[in-house]
Amino acid sequence: MAEFALGMGSNLEDRIRNLTEGIRYLLSRARMGPFRLSGVYESPPIEGVEGGSFLNCVFAGSFYGSVEELQKDCREAEILMGSMVRKENSPRTLDVDLLFFGNTIMNEEKLTLPHPGIRRRRFVLLPLSEVWLRQIPGLKATPVELLNTCSDKSSLIKVYDMPVRGCFWEVPS
Repeated sequence: MAEFALGMGSNLEDRIRNLTEGIRYLLSRARMGPFRLSGVYESPPIEGVEGGSFLNCVFAGSFYGSVEELQKDCREAEILMGSMVRKENSPRTLDVDLLFFGNTIMNEEKLTLPHPGIRRRRFVLLPLSEVWLRQIPGLKATPVELLNTCSDKSSLIKVYDMPVRGCFWEVPS
């Protein structure tokens, strides 16, 4: 069993539905254990990504399988929600980034852990700070400590509060 965190975002179509359905898919996998969801934050697209504002959250939990299996499940969730295989600067129906997986440190073509963008992305660090209070494996700092030194000063708007453990966000119909 390994603890993990996923950064999730959507800037196309029904963004909160995309996040929710992606998480539902991940939870349907037999290897998924207890989980926590951050609040949902709206942020502008960065690093040349096209499209409108993103909704972002962090999904953290326990996984009873390998890092490769979790990465595969994440990619399947993206595809299920209509995301393209090659993201680059395209808008995203659902984007799922594996932020860390247990104490795994890796730097391979298809996966780098911890995720190299954590330190410079406020839209990851703020929701991560709600569900992960300890040091991020491999970074020797907590999300709050990294937030204090983060160069990204983009404005984030909290759209939904952190849900009660084991539940989804209260979304008006």
